[in-house]
Amino acid sequence: TVIAFPPGMATGRVLGGSLLDFIYTIGTPWEVDLEGAILFFEEVGMAPIRLDRALLYLEQIGKLRGVRGIVVGEMARGEWHEWQSSPRSKTTENVLTDRLAHLGVPILYGLPLGHGSTLATLPLGVQATVDADALTLTIDEPALA
Repeated sequence: TVIAFPPGMATGRVLGGSLLDFIYTIGTPWEVDLEGAILFFEEVGMAPIRLDRALLYLEQIGKLRGVRGIVVGEMARGEWHEWQSSPRSKTTENVLTDRLAHLGVPILYGLPLGHGSTLATLPLGVQATVDADALTLTIDEPALA
């Protein structure tokens, strides 16, 4: 099920990928500038408490300032029932809402993208439009020229 919050539409370059891999580029020559971008991320095996920490970190260093939209793919094997030793205070959806909704940009969560059951890929660096009202992400240009 795809979930959107808040409503709206935005266009920009799709940048990101695996959330931890993206974070590990910060401070290196490969760090990505998200100004005017649509941030895409997904991850495998990240419990909500770890997702909360990762998004808090990105917010605290100012990395989310300037994004036009956010697309969250599958967060495979990341819910509490799969983490027996973790405190169960929030779901992935709760964390995403708490950490991202205040940005005021359109956000889609649950698209079948990433390393989940679909193994679908999303071209990075292409212009795209995220529409939280229609629950769509549309690639606006060819991925390969």
